[in-house]
Amino acid sequence: MAAEKPHFETFMKRFLTLAKYCAIRFADKRRPAMSRDVAIGKHLAMLREQAQLKQNELAKKLEWSAAVLSRVETGERPLTDDELDIILKGIGTPEAARLKEILGRQWQRLPEPALGDTDADLLWEAEEVAEEIHALAEQPDVKQLFERRLVRYEEELRLAAQHVLNKRYSVAFMGTIGVGKSTGICRIEQLELPSAKGMPNAVLETGSGGITICDVHVRKGPGYGLIIEPCTEDEIRHHVTDFANSLLNPAKAGDDDEEEAGSGSPGISREIDRALRSMTGLRRRRSERKPDGTVIPASDDARVLAADHPDAKALSVEILARMELHKRDRRDLWHDASTGKPPLVWLQENFEKINNGRHPEFTVPKRIEVVVPNAILGDDTVTVTLIDSRGIDDLAARADLEQHFDDPHTLVMLCTLFAQAPSTEVRQLLTRAKEAGVRTLATQAAVLALPRTGEALAVKFEGELAQTEEEGYELKADEVRLKLHALNLDHLAIAFFNSATDEPATLRAFIAGRIEALRNSHRAALREIIAGARDLLANYEKAQAEETLRTAAKRLTIWLKDNAELPRAASRRVHDSLLSTTRAAHWKTIYATISRRGGWPNLDYAHQLSHGARRIATHVVENKIEGFKTIATSVLRDDDLADAHDLARQAVRTLEAGFDEIIRNAQLVGESIYADDLREDLEFWRACSAIAGRGYKDRVNEKNQHWFEDERHGEAEARVMELVAQKWSEAVTGVRALLPEG
Repeated sequence: MAAEKPHFETFMKRFLTLAKYCAIRFADKRRPAMSRDVAIGKHLAMLREQAQLKQNELAKKLEWSAAVLSRVETGERPLTDDELDIILKGIGTPEAARLKEILGRQWQRLPEPALGDTDADLLWEAEEVAEEIHALAEQPDVKQLFERRLVRYEEELRLAAQHVLNKRYSVAFMGTIGVGKSTGICRIEQLELPSAKGMPNAVLETGSGGITICDVHVRKGPGYGLIIEPCTEDEIRHHVTDFANSLLNPAKAGDDDEEEAGSGSPGISREIDRALRSMTGLRRRRSERKPDGTVIPASDDARVLAADHPDAKALSVEILARMELHKRDRRDLWHDASTGKPPLVWLQENFEKINNGRHPEFTVPKRIEVVVPNAILGDDTVTVTLIDSRGIDDLAARADLEQHFDDPHTLVMLCTLFAQAPSTEVRQLLTRAKEAGVRTLATQAAVLALPRTGEALAVKFEGELAQTEEEGYELKADEVRLKLHALNLDHLAIAFFNSATDEPATLRAFIAGRIEALRNSHRAALREIIAGARDLLANYEKAQAEETLRTAAKRLTIWLKDNAELPRAASRRVHDSLLSTTRAAHWKTIYATISRRGGWPNLDYAHQLSHGARRIATHVVENKIEGFKTIATSVLRDDDLADAHDLARQAVRTLEAGFDEIIRNAQLVGESIYADDLREDLEFWRACSAIAGRGYKDRVNEKNQHWFEDERHGEAEARVMELVAQKWSEAVTGVRALLPEG
């Protein structure tokens, strides 16, 4: 038995670690399942603390024992209605008096919000309206036309309420490598350690760029910890293969392009190159001059290994063996006071180890979660995650970046160097988002310029230097708006933050304000739907025979009839985005995606095709939406048609929802239409792999163009246009179903 003890201890340690990981990883999913007694108990404790009453004081006031009150507040002891009344009267605040009313609400149509939700009253208003709408729609004498409007309203209320109910928000920082994203995040969250040089050191590893190996998420948890999502076995194998190829044949392609010093090898980022060397012990050593003047030349263990294994497959196997991946199965790490290290010191040391592949228990990370015990941005009313995205070192047109624009609960912070603001990469991201039909940039995106000391004072207006940094920021903001005007995005929010001199509270307040603006847009959307539903309910009896509705509907119906047909042929091609992105890419990026048959994250063929499909759909339908909104606006401005205003607004929302559905489906078609054929066309990929030397990118693009245009003859465009026409027809039919016939 003694021999089995170490094995048992190891097993138990791993079991407890896994249990803790699962508990943290899925905490947010478990939270809604909290028992009602526990939720009430916690809320009572909060109300007591807000009333500045200690537990013993309230217990004495109630003539209860402190032990009983403690069990109530932990949820161990359920309360009767009379006991709840006694406690609430004892607390004696207006908030306590309202709790009984809140607990008495019966939620039938919408999910019940948590106690203390700041939007609870708005959501209850939506619940009441949804219940009235549902009850009316169920009545047998309701005309079919109004039943359709009622059913549509109920669906709108449900979807809009979900946006308001969801309190989980992300803030995605995007920008070029070295722009200062990591430093800014650490500044606003006080993830810093003192430095002898004056400027504190960030807990997240920083440098001149090319430091962070993957996306880093900073979020609140039960303590200080690190959780990683590992790369898959296939992803690691691809990394290792590229590393091996770079050692054996570092200049396989694009030898006419300038090599950036230290930029790694074909398909290998500096971060991955560094991590693989650390995991395998294949070090690089700089040349060294001894005191006697002799020089020890530089050496590279990896190239020595490659010389002994000249076959790429054999070298890859040797590198994988040295990585000992079977030992790198840990997924989380938590600070323990027994280490004797302050939490931030511990966090900095272990993040650096994992990020650089120097921790023996962790594999190559795909995402690192940095968990801290404090509320992000200091706000406990929402759950915020700060995302430090991988820096843009070649192309901004990446799926991992552009996906954030489609999430209604993500604020996109477009980071740019002050002198370049808004940088080419920022403008490219915004341009592609507009092309892809993103309609929420005004609330979901903001520009963050990150100046260095002295840059703001160097800004000039009519030859005169700015007198203060604030004036420099204002002048630069005018320049940024002027450049964004060409994209019709000069209304975007703009912030400036110098990590060395500006107060972190300034940036923290800006981000919190943008999140609040995003929340307010969700609230406003729900309020508009509630108001429209109430108008319909209030005017229901007279609306059944209301001539006003027919007059307004006639304007809308005429437009819908005239615009029901779409062009049969696309003016753009699905693969246009792929061709333009390939032309702009570095040859190493192209090399990497070819070796993965189009699946390299920095240049993903499927993502580029999906963007191309969305671009076609947006180009075809967006003007139609704007045309319909113009007609609807004329109805809304006509006071004689006031009784039809809610109908016009509902019609616009319905058509916009149809547009969003078209975009989503076009994206799926673009991603999937050639997925199998393209990936399995080994002859095509071998032909691309054989290309090398001058004109590398152009010749790869010729292969791309031939595959899509000569071999497939515009199949993708036909499929996309067919889908768009079908979904547009469904959207138009959905709107017409809401309108009475003239």
